Amino acid sequence: MNKVKFFPKLVILTGIVFALSGLTTLGTGIYVRSFIGQQLAAQNITTPDDATIPNAVVDDIPTALSMADIIQHHAAARSDGLSYAEMGRFAVESGDPAGTSNPELALKDANNRPVPNSARDTQLTASGLVTSLSLSAMAIGISYGAILLGIAFTLLGLVVAGLGYALLGLITPEVAERFGIKPIAA
Repeated sequence: MNKVKFFPKLVILTGIVFALSGLTTLGTGIYVRSFIGQQLAAQNITTPDDATIPNAVVDDIPTALSMADIIQHHAAARSDGLSYAEMGRFAVESGDPAGTSNPELALKDANNRPVPNSARDTQLTASGLVTSLSLSAMAIGISYGAILLGIAFTLLGLVVAGLGYALLGLITPEVAERFGIKPIAA
């Protein structure tokens, strides 16, 4: 009879493990969502008037992506659509954002040194900000997935544990009496 009771108890234990794993995943998802939201809010970023979501505090997925989009738009306007890698390290006399990487062709400062290409620096800063905001949005999205997965695993664990308890009731007279059923082993 002990071998017969082992399987339902194993099913109950499996259900408990699933439920606890689900609760842990749920808690982690909630924590990550809260943490990322707080980190974004702590930066006091507000989208500009020309953003797709104007004058909004950046603390969630839509506002983070809206801010990333407008930063990229402004940087592209400053660089004539060139990426950081497409621009030279130094400014040129014409002011062309493409610049040059040849120090001989570069615009010189008062000490006869090549002047850095400010459009390239702007594009570098914009790329970093866009990446940071996009990763924040992605982390929030993943946290929502973790929350959903945590809920699903918790429910699955409860169902599996319940099935194990029902199986135990079918073979154990004491448990079966609680449900008013006749155990198989009786």
